[in-house]
Amino acid sequence: MNPNDIIQIGPLAMALDRLVAMGLILAFLAGMDWIVRRFRVSSWQPGALALLAGLVGARAAYVWVHRESFALDPVVALQAWLGGWVWSAGVVTAALALVVILRKPRPIGAGLGLLATLSAVWWAFAEGQAPRSAILLPAGLRFDMAQGGSITAGDLRGRTAVLNLWASWCPPCRREMPMLINAASRERRAALLLVNQGETSERVSTFLQGQGLSARHVALDQTGNLGVIAGSPALPTTLFVAADGTIRQTHVGEISRVQLDIAIRALVQPDGPLR
Repeated sequence: MNPNDIIQIGPLAMALDRLVAMGLILAFLAGMDWIVRRFRVSSWQPGALALLAGLVGARAAYVWVHRESFALDPVVALQAWLGGWVWSAGVVTAALALVVILRKPRPIGAGLGLLATLSAVWWAFAEGQAPRSAILLPAGLRFDMAQGGSITAGDLRGRTAVLNLWASWCPPCRREMPMLINAASRERRAALLLVNQGETSERVSTFLQGQGLSARHVALDQTGNLGVIAGSPALPTTLFVAADGTIRQTHVGEISRVQLDIAIRALVQPDGPLR
């Protein structure tokens, strides 16, 4: 995700693609309501049923594609609000549902035409998204470690890294931290650092002790330089950094163990040796 594609109003941040998806969903429901009235369809809520079928199909396809990652925490498959869809599968499933529900040729044709039009709009939006330029982290970018000592971005060169930007006042940061700290102690494919943004070492230490969390993988960025360099508009943000020091993927918002694994797999060679 490109941080420039985040719409932020005060503390609320939402991805532009999700806003567009919501707009298209509302347009589909409105269009189906017109079709139902125009052709006097007697079926109960065909638009809502087709939408539900499409969402289930899109989510199910995504879970199947990433089934090895979802095996780490199968319950996350039900947490669709965190993201993860195969939209082409959803469109096909919704189309099949329309055929079954509407039954008659004219409303079927109108429904499929509406679905095809909105799908084309989504495709055009997705294709029109400007590719994010890779950001190279300066080798001299330095973080103090919560347990003492320091580390630079240059120290991470030669292996993949995951940098999570967080703050103690951020509720979603607090929710994901136990999982991230646990993953950091177990992950062998990438170095995982939780880089606090803008808080003092005393505040961070007090927070970690109060939550019973290890400080081993926690770093301090009291000036917020990493967030500025990454162009991150909100917390939490997780950066996936390649071995050459470039940010290859950005996840804005709370991240699950499954999403973390999927992104790491995309960053490294899945069949290669662990670093």
